[in-house]
Order: sequence, then structure tokens, then C-alpha cells
Amino acid sequence: MFKGLANGWGRQLFVAGLTATVILAGTSAFSSELPRKPDELVRVIREAIETRDYERMKQIVNWQNVGETKRRIVRFQIRRGLGRPIRSISFEDFPENGLKDVNATGRLMANMAVTNRVRVIYDEPPIEMTGKPPTYVYLVGKIDNVYRIGLVVRKPGLDDD
Repeated sequence: MFKGLANGWGRQLFVAGLTATVILAGTSAFSSELPRKPDELVRVIREAIETRDYERMKQIVNWQNVGETKRRIVRFQIRRGLGRPIRSISFEDFPENGLKDVNATGRLMANMAVTNRVRVIYDEPPIEMTGKPPTYVYLVGKIDNVYRIGLVVRKPGLDDD
């Protein structure tokens, strides 16, 4: 499922089993500022990328159960996408068994139920190895009526570093 997404740093990113993205919100003080509709989420992501607003992206990511090593990698990946020209952004359904390979490892899990994904296709030359444009995929879910970007994390009791 995710093999096609993993072509290295700066190529097609956010590999679900490696450093991916998923969601779990919980109630927070800023939940009223978080996107409640798909078009709002797409707008927030587009604006954050276009304006290089790392703080806004960081705000919509769920960091629950994220170890320090994973946190650094995800921060790098987010920053890597900021300021790049965007060809398109789409809000998509997430396949029901989309995390099957991740869960099969026995070591990883999503930190919430994933219902959708946001695919950002950058307006840059195709990746030589695949001929496809650079793409970033965010796994998305909704909790407490707001959308969040989250992460695939190690199961409790396993060391993340």
C-alpha cells in the first residue's frame, strides 16, 4: 500500500510505516481554531505551505505519543515542504485497510482512526526514478469535530528512538 509513497527525502514523502501521519486530537484549547471541514483543512495546509508557516502546520499535527526522534523527523519533513510551489491539493478518502501493512509489523500503530488523507502534489519536475511529481501525503482524521494531521507511532511500551 505505502511502497509507492516512499521514495526518499524530498521525493514522495510521509511514508505511513516510517514517519507517517495520522491523527488523534483530544480536546484542546485551540480546537476551535482547527479546521472543521475538508475545504478548511485544505486551505490551512495550502496557506501554511505557501507562507512557510511552520507554527500553523505544527498546530494541526497531533503529537500524542511521539518520541523525540520521530518528532525531529516529522518537523524536518514539514519544514521541507514549506514554500514549495503547489500544483494541487486534494482531500481523499482513506482506504479501510490502508494501515494494514503498518499494523502488521506489530510495532506501529496510528495514534487515531484515519478516515482521510490530504495529497499535496508539488509543481516541480518529476522524480527521476518514478517519473511522478513530488508528492506529500498527510493522513487525516477527525476527533471532537476538528480535522488533525497525525502520526504513525510505536505501540506503547516500545522505544521510539
